[in-house]
Amino acid sequence: MKILLLGSGGREHALALKLKAASTPVDLVSAPGSDALAELGTCVSLDLEDPASVAAWCTAHRPDLVVAGPELPLVGGVADAVRALGIPVFGHDAATARLEGSKAFAKDFMVRHGIPCAASHTVADLEEGEALIHRWSYGYPIVLKADGLAAGKGVVLAQNEAEALETFRAFMAGQFGDASRTVVFEEPLVGMELSLHVLVNADADRGTCALLPACQDHKRIFEGDRGPNTGGMGAFGPIPFLRPEDVARMHVELVEPTVQGLRRDGLTARGVLFLGVMWTASGPKLLEYNVRFGDPETQVLMQLLDEDLAGLLLEVAEGRLASRDVKLKPHTAIAMVLAAEDYPEGAKKGVPISIETPAATVIHAGTRKQDGQWVTNGGRVLNLAASAPDLAAARAALEAALPHVQWPGMQLRRDIGLKALAHAQAGKTVQDAW
Repeated sequence: MKILLLGSGGREHALALKLKAASTPVDLVSAPGSDALAELGTCVSLDLEDPASVAAWCTAHRPDLVVAGPELPLVGGVADAVRALGIPVFGHDAATARLEGSKAFAKDFMVRHGIPCAASHTVADLEEGEALIHRWSYGYPIVLKADGLAAGKGVVLAQNEAEALETFRAFMAGQFGDASRTVVFEEPLVGMELSLHVLVNADADRGTCALLPACQDHKRIFEGDRGPNTGGMGAFGPIPFLRPEDVARMHVELVEPTVQGLRRDGLTARGVLFLGVMWTASGPKLLEYNVRFGDPETQVLMQLLDEDLAGLLLEVAEGRLASRDVKLKPHTAIAMVLAAEDYPEGAKKGVPISIETPAATVIHAGTRKQDGQWVTNGGRVLNLAASAPDLAAARAALEAALPHVQWPGMQLRRDIGLKALAHAQAGKTVQDAW
């Protein structure tokens, strides 16, 4: 099977490793790819934000399947352009990708279809927003979200009125260009945050889905959830204290209304939806939609998946997905991000990396080869991923692997999954205070 994989980061390298490990032979082409992805196939230089460029390559080379990694190509309409050629695409149309591309659109969708979520107001006028902050009645922090894509930096939890006004004015002044000239204000939600990935087929005729294990990401740079937010310093899944009835509740209250809402709104889904969920004292509430696999959650999910990834993605891309259980290993998986010096404010590049042969999967996120030597080339440089019968054993496996991957200035969190493990060992459930 010839597959064009769009993207270049850790998520794409994890997908590529899984695609190449299957029994089905895969001829992998990555765009734009990376030095690590080049070792698994070939790389081509394509502008992923230009649908015509990607479609032209597909016209000339006719892949059997196109897999979209990041959100920008989907929001820009790459899936529409390629699908119009009769080529299956694992990735949603631009109309559906607005669920990630526009926070206001997503919020309207949630409210319209009765999906539990935070109370909110959408504002596109400076005076209206300032007045809203002055009379804010939901308590602090106020969550301010830039409507459009802002490279993961468009969400601010303002701790007081002064910070809220400063943030809102900066947004409206174009801090993120047109992406922040409309702002969604939300009440703060308190509880345990988790990531739920759902494979989805939806159109006018039917709506089907398959749930993947719920994961938990660790966003802050330092252990104990301290320091600035990052793109994610590690994740694990499944969550040991999340019971089958809890997953069933998320399916009934969040997933099924989403799938049926897509149908009722005339939206076509041919990919994955990543539901950011906050489990509050009153139950699960939806924080946001992403229209692609999460990073570093993908690195966890690929450790757990126990079926042919190429066949599964093609099933979704062709609209043949049956509502079913995905085949999984009876394990817990964990991924630890190894980040560059100065991350997340910057990234020290060109630092030589020592990679021996750890008893864990090495996933390249921000590296390049220089004279045959791997060097740092981004903020999140490498991931180490492993699976084991339970979370404690998976954590131990990564600890054993860590000495085999090193470079000066490397940053990491050794507490990935530790809080959840203590919660589970204390006999607590998702209903208990987190």
